[in-house]
Amino acid sequence: MDISSGNKRLMANKTGYDAAGESEEQSGRWLISYADLITTLMVLFLALYVLQLAKTRELEIKALERHALTEAASAGNAQPSNAMPSAPDVSKKRLLALLAPLQDKRQIAISNAAQGVEIAINAKILFNSGDARLLPESFEVLNQIAGVLRDRSKNNILVEGHTDNVPISTAKYESNWELSSARAGAVVRFFADKGIEAHRMAAIGRADNFPLIIGDDAAARAANRRVTILVEY
Repeated sequence: MDISSGNKRLMANKTGYDAAGESEEQSGRWLISYADLITTLMVLFLALYVLQLAKTRELEIKALERHALTEAASAGNAQPSNAMPSAPDVSKKRLLALLAPLQDKRQIAISNAAQGVEIAINAKILFNSGDARLLPESFEVLNQIAGVLRDRSKNNILVEGHTDNVPISTAKYESNWELSSARAGAVVRFFADKGIEAHRMAAIGRADNFPLIIGDDAAARAANRRVTILVEY
């Protein structure tokens, strides 16, 4: 064997060894890179999982805090069963019962109307004929009504003045419209002076448009001259 042939085989062996070694080295590097990627992804997923757990726990804590605050507020607002509110909104039936002692078939009528509780007071005990100034003898019954409506109800109150069908024309009241409006206003002012909130009340003059009794005789006209107080329900 000559020297040149030996050199060629040596070089071939060396080249084959180098190629195999390089291939093994590249394969090892790829495995290392893949392992690093898997490790990084695992760390990322673990971090996201921990963050999600922390967020869920935080939401649970906030929900528990809100529930505790709601329970505390409910307990604070609860009243003992025997506690009486200072001005309860009594039921319609209860208000009728409270006003019943004031009823006088000739002068005062308490009724259960569709819109609420109605108190009808004959004008004879409230005003002089053709006038809208309250008579002193009307103060007692108006005081009693005001006390019930102030202390036992918060419902709105509509006061209406009604006249008979006899026309009126004086320097003070041009027609029954003005007279009936002034009479309703006088009752509202009286109630306001007794402590009933003004925003709850309204005064309306109806003149002779809503008669209680149809007729032109003295009895019908006397019955139609009235003031009605409607506690709205």
